[in-house]
Amino acid sequence: LNPVVLKETLKVLPDWGKDKTEYFICGPTGFMNLVTDTLQSLEVPQEKVYQESFFIDNDKATNAAQEKLVAREVTVIYEGETYKFTVPPDKTILETALENDIDLPFSCQSGVCTACLGKCLSGKIKLEADGGLSEEELKEGYVLTCVSHPLTENVVVEID
Repeated sequence: LNPVVLKETLKVLPDWGKDKTEYFICGPTGFMNLVTDTLQSLEVPQEKVYQESFFIDNDKATNAAQEKLVAREVTVIYEGETYKFTVPPDKTILETALENDIDLPFSCQSGVCTACLGKCLSGKIKLEADGGLSEEELKEGYVLTCVSHPLTENVVVEID
């Protein structure tokens, strides 16, 4: 696949207009970069392009590992139930919940698919990876429990 072939392929799709068409990209990094660059060259608005990649940004993972984590109690609200449990420093919120027989939603467990999406209502959380979240979601306090570690006391996460 190259930019010329990709542009030709896009021409055979129905033309619903740039404001109505959304593009979903999933695949290896090189492929996703090619498609993203090609869509940019076609002036497709960035907010109409969605990506899902199955890798962890090693720089972010290394930075997260360097931060000192300690065991902290976390409250998770899910399906009308409230669960409290202590998350050890070497486990994520999701891992600890599952070990405590709390059946939370998840899929990839690497911070990109957003199946474990929750909103941090209080406290602070450190994310090992945030590739599955938009800047707006991060600002609004959304987290991915599969890559989340509590940084403060009083962490409360609500999962819809």
